[in-house]
Amino acid sequence: METSSQSAGRSSRGREVPGGLLDAVDQQLVGLLIADGRAGYAELGARVELSGDAVRERLKRLIADDVIQVIGSVSPTTVGLDSFALVGITVRGPVLPVARALAEVPEADLVVQTTGMFDIIVELVCRDDRELLRVLDESVRGIPGVLTCLAMQYLSVEKYATEGSQQLLFGGGRPGTATGTGAGAREEFDDSDRALIAVLQRDGRASFKELAEQSGVPYASARRRVLRLLERDVVRIVTITNQLLYGRRVQAGVGLRVQGPIPEVVDALREIDEVEVVAATTGPYDLLLEVSCASRADLYHLTGTVLRQITGITSTETFGYIDIHKLPYTWTAL
Repeated sequence: METSSQSAGRSSRGREVPGGLLDAVDQQLVGLLIADGRAGYAELGARVELSGDAVRERLKRLIADDVIQVIGSVSPTTVGLDSFALVGITVRGPVLPVARALAEVPEADLVVQTTGMFDIIVELVCRDDRELLRVLDESVRGIPGVLTCLAMQYLSVEKYATEGSQQLLFGGGRPGTATGTGAGAREEFDDSDRALIAVLQRDGRASFKELAEQSGVPYASARRRVLRLLERDVVRIVTITNQLLYGRRVQAGVGLRVQGPIPEVVDALREIDEVEVVAATTGPYDLLLEVSCASRADLYHLTGTVLRQITGITSTETFGYIDIHKLPYTWTAL
């Protein structure tokens, strides 16, 4: 896991974050965007006592440095995506080129360099198991440098409560969660809807004029369609924060092996604030967690004491996040 000073001073693409740390105004702006990702520059400026132009420049910097992304999010179940897996990858030779190649895979919505048994972890979102197998064979194992590939398919997601507005995705949980929308109604999109959604997935703050120009849909129709998609919650504008650069600065995945009934362990994990995601999976672990802690010492306490005190957990394996190459929920292969 990268230290606080390292993660604070460098973005996920290796650029220097100006000043090393976000100032108070940056942090206030991020909070306002988490509440409303499409808030206007003038409105944001009034809240932080800056001009709209000054706010625009600050947001450009935060986005360019990968501190935040403001995107249009579509529930995978809405578009018929039903197969999800976390893939642990080991690499022969340099890791960075492989991580960058994986970030270009459309079905990958999270790419992270890690410590521990894996060099990289990737989350894949696919239409069905057959497509998942194809992506693993052609798009993952086919990348030069990939040595081993361990796929851990999600059976259910029992907790999903990440920082910021990410908790709004999929109605408060990923498909199949106990607290989320579950199977969710599937939507039928025409070519114009898909073109507009593709623009929003790149830039959730795109103006109606930009949406029309980039999608090729006439302005009046673009405005009407986007408002309909937003009002029906088919698309949600969310602000995703890179937690290695903003907020809690130590993140990790934790694999758990469990003896006895899993639901009892899940109930205990739901009560731990640092545990943001709990997924039941196939593969070597009964449960996979994503955790966020304020420091390495807190991560050590969580994995070395708190988790080991839960009845039923027989072992833990931690892989710390070093560098995030692709933030979650930027999947664009509609």
